[in-house]
Parts: sequence; C-alpha cells; structure tokens
Amino acid sequence: MNVMDAAYNLVAAYPGGAASLAPRVGKAATTLAHEVNRTGTAKLGLETAVAISVMSQDLRILDAFAAQCGRMTLPLPEVLQEGDSTVLARLGDMLREQSHVVREVTESLADGYISANEQARIRLEAGELIATATHLLKAVDQMRRQGAAAEGFPEVAS
Repeated sequence: MNVMDAAYNLVAAYPGGAASLAPRVGKAATTLAHEVNRTGTAKLGLETAVAISVMSQDLRILDAFAAQCGRMTLPLPEVLQEGDSTVLARLGDMLREQSHVVREVTESLADGYISANEQARIRLEAGELIATATHLLKAVDQMRRQGAAAEGFPEVAS
C-alpha cells in the first residue's frame, strides 16, 4: 500500500472520518478530506500525517512509508520496572516469536517457493521477533541497573 492510500484509509477508518479527525489536528474537515483524496492542489504534509497518525493511534502511514523505502517499523521498548520475572517473561516472548518465524518459513517452503504474501508474513514475524528481542534487552538493562544500584555501584556506561 502506498502512503497516500494509507492516509486515505486511516482517515476513512477513523470514527466519524475527516469530519471528526480534522478538528482534533487543527484542520477543517474539508481541507483534510481534500488532502487525503488528492483533490485539486491540496497535499497532505508530513506534520499533518504525523498528527493524524498520533491522534488516531493508527500507524498505517508510517508502515507504508517505511515499506516504500524498503524498511520496517518496530515499536520502541517500554520502560520496564519489574524484576527478573520480567526478564524471563521477555525471554519467553522472544522464543515464542522465534517459533512463529520458523513456522512461517517452513510452511512457506512447503511448495518449494515463497510467494509475495508468504514473504510479507515472514517479514512481519521477523519484525515481531526483533521487537521482542529489543524488549528483552531493555529488561536485562533495567535489571542490571537495579542490581548495581542495590549494591551501591555507580552506573557505568556500556
């Protein structure tokens, strides 16, 4: 999906459409509708694209932009405040996602080739694996900092 199709679909899917979303981002409803419909000379700007993505909590514009650039998006890890059970939970999450990647690849190879849809599913699963690995690393970092603080050791840059 290209970025403009993603923008159009985001606005259309928002409850109340452009009439509801536009005022929340400081636009007139007709202006936003023209921008995503590509009516006349109206063009959707980057700041508006970010604003409607944040307001709607819908990342399809970001994902389409990344895909058009041959990239993918990953969620930033949340700040983790729990102890070792969080590390083990994140490790379990990562191993589960790893099994999803293995399953998707092996199922896709069953007929001897990988279709575009299968490739997209593999990329999605791999992205989720990367995200869970990032969450695991954040939990490990947090636990190390908590342990160093509890033992009175100063934080050392790593």
